[in-house]
Amino acid sequence: MFQFRRPMGRAFSVAVYLYQPGDGGLDRVAILLANHLLRRGVPVELWMAHLDGPAAHLIDSALTVRRVASPGGERRLSMIGQFPALTAMVRRHRPDILYSAGNQSNMLVALAALGSDTRAVGRISNPIVRPGQQGLSAWARLAKFRTIARLCDLTIVMGEHDRALLADSGEARLLPRPTVTAAMERVQAARPACAGNRPHHLLMVGRLAAQKDQATALAALARLPHLDWRLTIAGQGPLLGALRGRCDALGIGDRVDFAGYVGCPDALAGLMGQADLLIQPSRWEGLCATLIEALACGAQVVATDSTPNIRPILSDAGQHPPVPVGDAGALARAIERTLAQPVPAVRLAEAVRDHGVDRALDRYLRAFESLAGAPAKQGRPSPALS
Repeated sequence: MFQFRRPMGRAFSVAVYLYQPGDGGLDRVAILLANHLLRRGVPVELWMAHLDGPAAHLIDSALTVRRVASPGGERRLSMIGQFPALTAMVRRHRPDILYSAGNQSNMLVALAALGSDTRAVGRISNPIVRPGQQGLSAWARLAKFRTIARLCDLTIVMGEHDRALLADSGEARLLPRPTVTAAMERVQAARPACAGNRPHHLLMVGRLAAQKDQATALAALARLPHLDWRLTIAGQGPLLGALRGRCDALGIGDRVDFAGYVGCPDALAGLMGQADLLIQPSRWEGLCATLIEALACGAQVVATDSTPNIRPILSDAGQHPPVPVGDAGALARAIERTLAQPVPAVRLAEAVRDHGVDRALDRYLRAFESLAGAPAKQGRPSPALS
């Protein structure tokens, strides 16, 4: 239990809330953060509604893990149902900071900490306003995010665009995404200068779901029969059968390999080290982890304009500007141009240097340290106590 008087210095305690150790980027970041704080000597626990999942093996065995009682059912409704249990845990264990892994849990964490001495930290994990979203739906989504940010003591954002949208909505801090591992740096250093006389190795990484829009990328590649390419798709999800059928219908089934979910970070780095190009066709993203990972491993990247947050990274890496979401023709042209004019791997890796895991997570640590030492907000009664 986090029940101690804070001594002079940096000591403070953190509870990291994660719905489950799933196969998404926000799940890995939350687990990496908890592991990192543990190694740095910070009292930290991982609180989850579900303890099993594809990323469970990444959790440090020395980390204290607590289960948040959950009513079950659909994820969003389950999170609403966890409010009484999480509120009780905050008051029982009294962490100095309660961290939310991403968008869906930000409101839950903020409300659970209300009326206590615990500081709530939210994290923007997907766009505040999605590409192409307009009118009332865009206004309502922005209003919701701003309300949650005002309830939080700190909101972590992944780009200047998101920080600007949350101006005057509480403290928002831009922190790098902890992504680049030592294994990725080794892969980049070992990458041969010339690919030689072989097919172009292309890669897509991500859940096989509508958000990731692998179907548009397959349609783009079908427009490039004159290029000698092979594609590996790493990921699992509900659209596996449909995407296999799409490959066959487009006549590219013999060029595409479905590798399944790759949960080992070193194995994923190895895949990226073999790839000439990562295709990132998502409809929306917060700050795409696989894009950063690929650049760190020395692979070129072609991406859709799924978030304004990726534009500075692609520019710094000398990559093709992001193409419109869902535009197979534009994606095909960008792929062909990028393969014809690759950028040196050293420049790619330098563009994402700040996203090194230890370097980025130490920024989180310093942000938490600053927050734990700041005066508490006043006048926010908890709904649980009303």
